[in-house]
Amino acid sequence: MDFLRKYWSDFGLLVAVGVGLYLMIQWSTIPVIERLLWLSFVAILVHQYEEYRWPGYFAGLFNGLIFKSSHPERYPLNPHSAMIINLVIAYVFYLVPLLFPTVVWLGLAPILMGFFQFIWHGIFANLKAKMLYNPGLFAVIVFHIPIGVWYIRHIISTGMVTTSDWIIGTGYFIVAVYILIVKGNMWLKNENSRYTFTRQQLGPYVHKS
Repeated sequence: MDFLRKYWSDFGLLVAVGVGLYLMIQWSTIPVIERLLWLSFVAILVHQYEEYRWPGYFAGLFNGLIFKSSHPERYPLNPHSAMIINLVIAYVFYLVPLLFPTVVWLGLAPILMGFFQFIWHGIFANLKAKMLYNPGLFAVIVFHIPIGVWYIRHIISTGMVTTSDWIIGTGYFIVAVYILIVKGNMWLKNENSRYTFTRQQLGPYVHKS
């Protein structure tokens, strides 16, 4: 478990590379909707690597700047909770739609989460940090948004999406964000956690209080 806790984001990047190679080789044989869902899956894996490995100081920004924690190395987010939350997001929320690619609302929810990431990383966090960049924003701009626009254009132009899909997909997205991100961080927080982030993962927020 310690190995996974330390290297889960690196494993994710390897998976992203593997999926990328698969798409390159099989591109013409894969239905468009499945290509887009695979690319969306790649986007979240790159996003998580950017947040927790390189440059990797999302944890410091989240704990030290957003929550003004006196223990930014482990509270409210810690390496154990970060691993659990992010693995569920990537390998359940983003990957399950590939098992049912024609169930549009199921794939739409992760796409909407990708747009939501811009609000968090591109606006909220940057305003808080008074910066133009924070870990995760690169993946949002380069992957999440273009893939999301492509996905939405595709489901509209092909007539795949219905009003019910928009309603259910949006509701599912909101519930997922609330449970996986908002409540997930609260349920798993532990001010006395023995799991601590590295100095690199805290970045310039190592001494914030």
